[in-house]
Amino acid sequence: MVKCRAFEKGKWNYRHGKIKKGISDMAKCNHCGKATTFGHNRSFSQRATNRAFKPNLQKVSVMEKGRLVKKTLCAKCIKTLGKSAA
Repeated sequence: MVKCRAFEKGKWNYRHGKIKKGISDMAKCNHCGKATTFGHNRSFSQRATNRAFKPNLQKVSVMEKGRLVKKTLCAKCIKTLGKSAA
């Protein structure tokens, strides 16, 4: 039997990684916090199947305090930041 060390305090396991709750920072907009939400697909017979609504996230370089910083932003925030810069 192979022991799994993922549950030991402070240990890394390359197969399972650290256990975290919630949504990771990569799946969230760094500006507005928009993230994946869940809902249902509805068929003609009104049967509900689970689905995910994912935001349009893109990696963008943004000037912040005179430095270029890479951020993950949704398309709406990229558009808004472009308007405020002009």
